[in-house]
This record gives sequence, structure tokens and C-alpha cells, in this order.
Amino acid sequence: MHKYEYDITSYSTEQVLARRSKMGYPPGAKEPVMYCDSEGVCFFDQMPNPNTQAIIEIFNEKGAEGWRLCSVTFRGNDMLCFWVRKMGKVG
Repeated sequence: MHKYEYDITSYSTEQVLARRSKMGYPPGAKEPVMYCDSEGVCFFDQMPNPNTQAIIEIFNEKGAEGWRLCSVTFRGNDMLCFWVRKMGKVG
């Protein structure tokens, strides 16, 4: 049986935009990352775009460290991510 460790990270809109800029996309573009209705139902639109590409790069960076994304929750100006990775075997 394996042991696991967990992590929770938060990424702000500013961090996503900074990553997008680092990837060479021009600043100031207003591509939507996602839309949420008044009941909290969210969905992506106009994919792919520089914002979603920046999110993918953020996820891939954490994945390269061995973390698996379990859940992501998009809030007003940030996203909250829950991660897990194997640490080794118990016993």
C-alpha cells in the first residue's frame, strides 16, 4: 500500500496573466478564461486561448514535480487547486 501526500495551492488572476506574459503572449488581451453564472456553474469558452494555455502550463509545472491534480475550484479572481502524489510504500 502506498503513502500519499497532499498539497493545496491558489493561483491568482495576476499569476495567470504573468505566466501568459512569460509565454510571449501580448499583454492587455481580454480573452476570457471562464464564465460563471449566478448559481456558480462555470464553463470555459473560446478555447484554447492565451489564458487557458497559461493555466495548462501552471498545471504541467506542478505535474512535472509528481503531483496529480485532484480538484480545481474557480473563484472570483483565483483558482484553488488540490493535489496528491505518492510518497512510497507503507511498511
